[in-house]
Amino acid sequence: MNLLKWLVKLIGYLLRTLTFGWLVDLAGLLRGFWKFWRAACARHKLPHPQREPSTCCIRTTHPSVHRPDPCIYSQAYLMQQGLPVTWDNPDIVLRRGGVIVSEHDLLPNTTYDVEATIWNNSYDGPAVGLKVDFSFLSFGIATVSTPIGSATTNVGVKGSALQPARVTVPWTTPATPGHFCIQVLLSGTDDSNPNNNLGQNNVDVVAAASPAHFSFPLRNPFAKAMRFRIEVDTYRLPDPEPCGPKPQRGESRTERIRRIDARHRAGGVGIPPGWNVLINPREITLDPGAEVSIDVTVTPPDDFHGSKNFNFAAWAEGATAGGVTVVVTRA
Repeated sequence: MNLLKWLVKLIGYLLRTLTFGWLVDLAGLLRGFWKFWRAACARHKLPHPQREPSTCCIRTTHPSVHRPDPCIYSQAYLMQQGLPVTWDNPDIVLRRGGVIVSEHDLLPNTTYDVEATIWNNSYDGPAVGLKVDFSFLSFGIATVSTPIGSATTNVGVKGSALQPARVTVPWTTPATPGHFCIQVLLSGTDDSNPNNNLGQNNVDVVAAASPAHFSFPLRNPFAKAMRFRIEVDTYRLPDPEPCGPKPQRGESRTERIRRIDARHRAGGVGIPPGWNVLINPREITLDPGAEVSIDVTVTPPDDFHGSKNFNFAAWAEGATAGGVTVVVTRA
């Protein structure tokens, strides 16, 4: 009896399959083919780098692969290392008629040449086809950037005759008079350290009749409300050491780096005796995109003559939003 029931079910299954079951399977096969065809067409329209599967984009650290490290004097990167910085960037200058001009003396609606010096910190991998983007901001901290132009260059390995590279783009200043700072960003190569690719030149000069008064805007560039604190020091880049043999006989490369690092950390941190610097507000909480004016009064000693650099940086939760350098002068 059980065998008879089993045979009846088997015959029924075979009859259903022969009459309409194959239609269900064919419909499923056609749906799968249609999905594959649409995906292939969409993939064909993508640029070549996006067509490759993500598993092919493997970042390798094998010693046989020589990767470049294009870099510029990058304040953000140096501050991450705990080093003092100046916003008077040694790798960014403006020229007019071949003569270097100061940012605080720029004329409106006038064409200047913005020149960036680009380095390569790799002894093995040259930077080929490096893209250099130039932009400007209004004077201040974390203000909005406006593009100037781009250029490409090649930078040889460290120590070679093909570095540094110098890249120049023309820039016509806005018709409205103002004080501006320049940013330079490096991109477009297999960079072993992309953290040292952004440099900024952000300098003003203020004469101290008695005290020196000036102000600069501070903007919150982060995606959440942040509490900022303004820090100040008088660091200036020391003169470079002469090239040639090691300055100290028997000194290893690691020892030399430590000595140079200590030399920079020790220079011009804090406010010198006899100077008084008032910052208002010194601390403030800003919503995302909000901006406030920071007012500063610098009172030099009575016997001061010459110039003194003051570097102001905005910190929030261990991160820096940027900074400015102000040169206080007195004849």
